[in-house]
Amino acid sequence: MIQQLKSAEEMPGSYGLPLLGETLELFTRDGYSFLWERFQRYGPVFKSSLTGKKCAILVGPDANKLFMQEKADNLSAYLGWKFVLEPFVGRPIFMYDGQEHRRRRRLMAPAFSGQVVAEYYFKTMDYVIQSFLKDWAEGGTIPLLEELRKLILSVSIRLFLGIERENEVEDISQVFKTLSEGFMTVLRLDIPLTAYGRARNASRQLRALLKTIIAERKSQGNLQKYRDALSFLLVAVDEDGNSLSESEVIDEALSLLNGAYTTTPVLISSLIFELSANPTWRERLRQEQKQICGEKVLALEHLKQFTQMTYVLKEVERLYPPSPFFFRGVVKDIEYGEYHIPAGWYVAVSPLLTHRMSEIYSEPNSFDPERFAPPREEDKQYPFSLVGFGGGVHNCLGFGFAQMLMKILLSHLLRHYDLRLTPELSEIESIRKIEMPKQKKFLEILENFRLDFTTLTAM
Repeated sequence: MIQQLKSAEEMPGSYGLPLLGETLELFTRDGYSFLWERFQRYGPVFKSSLTGKKCAILVGPDANKLFMQEKADNLSAYLGWKFVLEPFVGRPIFMYDGQEHRRRRRLMAPAFSGQVVAEYYFKTMDYVIQSFLKDWAEGGTIPLLEELRKLILSVSIRLFLGIERENEVEDISQVFKTLSEGFMTVLRLDIPLTAYGRARNASRQLRALLKTIIAERKSQGNLQKYRDALSFLLVAVDEDGNSLSESEVIDEALSLLNGAYTTTPVLISSLIFELSANPTWRERLRQEQKQICGEKVLALEHLKQFTQMTYVLKEVERLYPPSPFFFRGVVKDIEYGEYHIPAGWYVAVSPLLTHRMSEIYSEPNSFDPERFAPPREEDKQYPFSLVGFGGGVHNCLGFGFAQMLMKILLSHLLRHYDLRLTPELSEIESIRKIEMPKQKKFLEILENFRLDFTTLTAM
């Protein structure tokens, strides 16, 4: 006998306040606490109401697989993200669905192909990173997250836009800071008095800058001679002769820069924090550096040999995923477990919660990169268990770029500097345990981490 599915309305959970639902709580607290508390109360399937839409929140590898692969065509990334991001970065690739998403991905792929990253990006990353590290060491102590944002934006401006002028980095960095502060605001009035209005104005400033850069680039002719992402996007043509419009190129460039500014610095700060708190793993990585690089200058071929470092990066992705959840709008009915979820609803899955499931990961709140090494390989027990950078058709196009940057930076740090971070582990032990309601506090601490470069390491 076929079991009749339950309505999504019958899911455990709450719709919150009339009209607003639970949006205020999500935006004024943080996504980590919001999800964790409800997961503990209701389990891996629960309902909510966000931005005026009923939402089913599904947790676990099976939910991720349904969301990212099996029923991806039933779900709309655009509907999921437009409220938060469209006013600021337009409509880049991750906000497209179906055939249009595939078309955009084909046009963007050359800018992030393995060959391009290897031939053109490695040297620039390595040069900029070493320059920043030298300046940091001369300064003695740095505010870690703030300086990482400058570093990564400097790399990104060069590689995405082809800009070499150092004096523009700080100006653009300040604009991006203003932009990012408007994403999760509830009061969406486009006036200078609101964070939303200031962020919208920052977006307009960046668009004007990008238009100027594109006009200058086109006036010089022969776009093929440039090897930055912007030029690859401007000259990209698919098999049907279609190309990206100027507006589409600007959307993609804004999204790339924003992703680099908002997510990668937090990941690297978390990485440095964990290595500072785990000297055994810090020493393991140093020994790996000695074994593979010896006295040689860091080269591209070394990066693929950093097996232990890869495990560490996976563990940081697991504990500190760039986004606590992914949203989609349901455009065609789907079924999950015992529930029928109709078109018109939203669906969300949470990398953060999946990554903390004890059914998948042993002692999930502990820092243990060895979990990814054979024979354990805990992330391979179930497909879609590690999804910090997405998965399926919407996996992150810039994943290889971010991995290369993190490996280069970490390699130079390990080979030439001690990692002395304040506040130390003993001062924030209760927060470092990553209990979810304290995650926002941990992110605040990241903003205040200071890295000491006074002691050099002879390698």
